[in-house]
Amino acid sequence: MYLNTESLHGFSILQKLKESDILDYSGIDPTGLYRTLKKMETSGILTSEWDTEQSAQPRRIYSITPEGKTCLSYWEQTLIEYADTISTLSKAVSEHVKQQAVL
Repeated sequence: MYLNTESLHGFSILQKLKESDILDYSGIDPTGLYRTLKKMETSGILTSEWDTEQSAQPRRIYSITPEGKTCLSYWEQTLIEYADTISTLSKAVSEHVKQQAVL
């Protein structure tokens, strides 16, 4: 999500996730995050390169690929469809509960 607008190093991604008000990422495992970033890079969703100029220690800077942007668009559509399905199901359950209360 954050990489859709800018390239970031892993620690910045971790910080942005922890500061996010979208979901509770406070307990995110940094090792798991880096493992996920590596898997995303292997699958072609992200690329990375070493940044040796911005800090004393080299850091990987991650960027989203065109394939990653396509994947993000598909994921957005999938989430919208899931939300619609959950809303429909929730309404159906609510109506059923109300009908049962009348009986």
